Amino acid sequence: MLSTRAWCRVILGVAAAALPGAMARLHAAPADEPPAFVPLGVYLSWERIGANAQAAGIEPWVDAAKRLDALQANHVNLLWVTNLGAADLPRLLEECGKRQIKLLPSMDSIEAKVDWRWAAGSTYYDTAIPQVITAAGGSQALVGWVLSDEPLLEHIPRLNTLQARFRALDPERFCTAVTMWPQTPTVARQTKLPLICVDLYPFFGPNDPNGPHTDAASQSFFRRNAAAMIEAVGAGPAVGWVMGMCFSDIWGPRRYDERGHLVGLPGSYLHWRAPTLAEMRWQVWETFRSGAKGFVSYTLAPEAPDAKTATLPAADVEWKSVLAKEATDLGPNALTNPDGSVTPQLAELGRLYARLAPQAELFRRWQRLREPLLEAMGSGQVQAFVDPVAGALYAVVVNDDLQQEQTVSVRLGEAVTAVRDLLADQPLERTDDFAGGSSTVRLRLAAGDGALLAIARAPAAR
Repeated sequence: MLSTRAWCRVILGVAAAALPGAMARLHAAPADEPPAFVPLGVYLSWERIGANAQAAGIEPWVDAAKRLDALQANHVNLLWVTNLGAADLPRLLEECGKRQIKLLPSMDSIEAKVDWRWAAGSTYYDTAIPQVITAAGGSQALVGWVLSDEPLLEHIPRLNTLQARFRALDPERFCTAVTMWPQTPTVARQTKLPLICVDLYPFFGPNDPNGPHTDAASQSFFRRNAAAMIEAVGAGPAVGWVMGMCFSDIWGPRRYDERGHLVGLPGSYLHWRAPTLAEMRWQVWETFRSGAKGFVSYTLAPEAPDAKTATLPAADVEWKSVLAKEATDLGPNALTNPDGSVTPQLAELGRLYARLAPQAELFRRWQRLREPLLEAMGSGQVQAFVDPVAGALYAVVVNDDLQQEQTVSVRLGEAVTAVRDLLADQPLERTDDFAGGSSTVRLRLAAGDGALLAIARAPAAR
């Protein structure tokens, strides 16, 4: 039962949500604002911890500790977890807190898509929401609440209702949801969520008719839908995050090999494949180049080993012609292997997170610059930004070549006087294109890699 003070917060919170803008701003709280950090994160389906622990004959918290240690060692600052029960929340908060990892949970008792919970005026949530808030206590590790995992358009009004309820009882923590790309722009426009997160899984299996499976098509899918989210979010106050991918998905007969890779057997449908190391880098760099304020990689733990999967019948799909004819390695099934060991993909992600972490506050502050200050050529893509606090200019450059290292040329506008590579901490040599005109800098970038540039510009003529 709620205390008198809690009921007062409920009444005030609901009233504030209904008032015009001026009064709503008067009652602004951290829950109304975008997160005050930039996630370099990882996603976890909580039920996979228990399944992998059972397969290994160990306790679930032993398995969890091993994977959380891997996150800490690889510079992950946020764990987005789904299907979490209230009973496990306090312990997980404690374990994350020990490792300086923030927790953003999607609780199994809250998920907005469950229809029966909305009967009788959604009174179910009168008990469910206070229970999870009580379980969280005052933990500083818990930063917010996930209201739904891939809601459909008909669920959007429910997000608004749940957000108002959480806002009334827990005004210090924000609410969000992760949404598929078709729904994301609508969620951005029809909710008051301070954080919009789109999941983009661009690397499909060979010849998969349901998604892109060439470099150019995969990059176009990711870039186009990240841009659609940023456009829908607009000038604020909400911000956008991208949930990228590291997993493989096979329907039908499959098995793990000795490296922990998921192998599709004859008759399987090869739906998604694990990204290469270049593709891991590219997803992160393209996220920040798009103007998004954070990246979360799906997923930490793989499906548990089960010898029965090798004897499953052929996938029952209409695209019989694309079913595997021979054993096909689709790479790791997650960022860690079934035994909890780190995959090369997580190690690569960790190296990049370590490089980017010192710039997190800059990423959070800056805004996209629409002025055509820079132009990338060849395999490069570039986006300029302005820090509204200092007025300084920056740019993110990405090598779109996912197969090999490239020298990316960036043409500078006439007003640019100097360029510095922030991560390498060195100036870039400029080559003048013509006297008094534009100039060019060149960066040698690994496949899918990127660079962060600081731009100096001559003062505008008065």
